[in-house]
Amino acid sequence: MPKNITWIVNNITQVGGIERVVCNISNYLQDNGYRVKIVSLNTAGGKAYFKLSPKIKIQHLGYSEAENLNRKKLKSAIKDFLIAENGESDILITCHPWIAMPILQQKNLYHGKIVSTEHSAWEYYSKKRRILNLVFYRRADQLIVLSENARDTYRKYGLKNLTVIPNIITNYPAKLASLQNRELVAAGRLTEVKGFDRLIEAIGAIKESFSPWHLTIYGDGEDESSLRDLIKKYQLEKQVTIATFTDQLQHKINNCSGFIISSHSEAFPMVALEALSNGVPVISFNIPSLKEIDQGKGNIIFADQDNVDDLATKINFYIHSDNIRARGIEARTISLTYSLENIGPKWLKLLEML
Repeated sequence: MPKNITWIVNNITQVGGIERVVCNISNYLQDNGYRVKIVSLNTAGGKAYFKLSPKIKIQHLGYSEAENLNRKKLKSAIKDFLIAENGESDILITCHPWIAMPILQQKNLYHGKIVSTEHSAWEYYSKKRRILNLVFYRRADQLIVLSENARDTYRKYGLKNLTVIPNIITNYPAKLASLQNRELVAAGRLTEVKGFDRLIEAIGAIKESFSPWHLTIYGDGEDESSLRDLIKKYQLEKQVTIATFTDQLQHKINNCSGFIISSHSEAFPMVALEALSNGVPVISFNIPSLKEIDQGKGNIIFADQDNVDDLATKINFYIHSDNIRARGIEARTISLTYSLENIGPKWLKLLEML
């Protein structure tokens, strides 16, 4: 009898990296003999945004998103869910620490195994949140992290229930990017952690030599107004554009010649894998998870962490280099490491172990 797997996410109908991973892995597990269900906490109905097997059931709990931070009400809603879930699944997988916490607090109510997945970098959290994560993640039967660096960090604080399973990439374009267009791309939520202000400052520092290149930042968020003001400050209106989030990001990447990550921290950025799968080299601050992705191949160009001047230097070096196309061919090879064929079996091995 195959094991029954239940994921719990906040909103399976929205566009997001976690939702894409959940759908991709769910399809893979369903194809490999598991019965999979996805529970969507903050929705009353709707379909998954990403492709999902019709065999996979979506259960909507209809819990108000406005109450997510009300710990008492959330704990009560999770209690009812855990009691009802008994007999429905053998393994429950959480995807957000704020949902994992009330589940692991009440672990005794659920008769199966609980697996938590951590999709954010350690540095992303406040000191208080880190402590809470450590306290509750100890109660999970397994904690899945996305990189060796993340495992080392949690081990340092005494966690032993750790498994490394990187994110996967499933979209491999038939044609590599030509790398002929003088266009750079960045993408992500327009919020402080993504560091787009630092990217704009870096372009401002090389404004004269950057022409005729252009940078487009795709995303929406609370920092949009301040970022547009920064573009005006550096008089970059013709060289830097902020465009709304697009579901055609793969196409945009395939038509650019370089992808930039200016984040303060990243757990395991899917956009980096998307760029590499298109044969597009990446320029980034020296983020540990990206170092792992690059595997020492040099297809991700690293600037010193938090050094805007060095990021500007690395961008300037890249756009004036002669071997961009050669870098692109190797970039695609790196991305194959994270294909479903290579990462999927890691999930099967973990689930069989539980």
